[in-house]
Amino acid sequence: MAPLTAELLYIDAPTGLAGDMLLAGLLDCGLALEPILKELKKLDLGPWELKTERVSQHGIMAMQVDIQYPHQHQHRHLSDIRKLIQAAEFPQPAEAMALRTFQILAQAEAAAHGCSIEEVHFHEVGAVDSILDICAVSLALHQLQIAEVFCSALPLSQGLVDCEHGRLPVPAPAVANLLEGMQVHGSHLEGELITPTGAALLKAMGAKQIPPPAFGIIAHGRGAGHRVLPQPNAVHLVLGDSGRRSYHRDVVDVIRTNIDDSSGETLAMLWEKAFAMGALDMCYTPLLMKKGRPAWQLQMIVPECTADQLARLIFEETGSIGCRVNRERRLVAERSIINVYTQYGRVAVKISGNNIAPEADCAKAVAERSGVPFKEVYAAALTAAYSALHGEEE
Repeated sequence: MAPLTAELLYIDAPTGLAGDMLLAGLLDCGLALEPILKELKKLDLGPWELKTERVSQHGIMAMQVDIQYPHQHQHRHLSDIRKLIQAAEFPQPAEAMALRTFQILAQAEAAAHGCSIEEVHFHEVGAVDSILDICAVSLALHQLQIAEVFCSALPLSQGLVDCEHGRLPVPAPAVANLLEGMQVHGSHLEGELITPTGAALLKAMGAKQIPPPAFGIIAHGRGAGHRVLPQPNAVHLVLGDSGRRSYHRDVVDVIRTNIDDSSGETLAMLWEKAFAMGALDMCYTPLLMKKGRPAWQLQMIVPECTADQLARLIFEETGSIGCRVNRERRLVAERSIINVYTQYGRVAVKISGNNIAPEADCAKAVAERSGVPFKEVYAAALTAAYSALHGEEE
């Protein structure tokens, strides 16, 4: 079965939002948990366990996530959490979102306490469960390949919340900072409804509080909170596809290295061998390296999980002794090939949206057989393709 993916995510949060509620809701939509757990286990956090359970919220079923771990007295700074996440080597988009979320949290906490972001001591949000919540949601959005996020207005509750700094009115100062610029509405509910983790994740994912475009529902689910409220305490998530996109998504590995000691002939040979071994794309960019040495930066896009094989080729064929590898999402425009007939012969033409381009290799072969300039065959094929696509007679 193909993994669950969706173009957009809609978040309806009538009773607030927390990181564990978002994760639970995505799992209730059908998100596969095992790939998320495999990545989370790379975090150097000590022992922990993530449990899921279907629970009833006033007769409405929802998924609930519970993270259990031994109590820790450690208070982490932003630099500690950065190192922790970077050492896990998550897929690059997931790592970037997790780091962005903690940066946003640090900025809100620093503003609340009148200090720099590097001086912020993360208390509750530096705990194991908060780190896992943020990283898990970041990994989940990457796994689902979500492109846009929409969110309802958020409930502004009343009352007090107990935290490291004592009993504070809600929303707590950091949460109030995070909610700046967001749409809220009054609520009769008391206590903390929106956690710092939940608010920061919304900011980090760029959630828009406008009506989403018309879309088809792919899946929906509910993520339950742990507080008992006089109404169902759950966030409702909807995964959808607007049908507007004319592209598909995939995941690729991107290899980069700088080369300053290989000849043009060597680099040309690498080019041929890399494409023969399955490289999807490749380019050389001129640059200056240390000591003013002219060099080339190689970037090679290869199918997912084939980076090791292609990196070995780079080591064998060039003087490079190291490569950087990132796993990245890719949006690939849909395309098709049609054959058109010109006075010189048949030429293949690629069509992608409004883009029309004769295949250069094919046009070159036709030009050589016909003994005419390449540009004449190319122009004739382009004219024939426009005529074919617009239903005009040649």
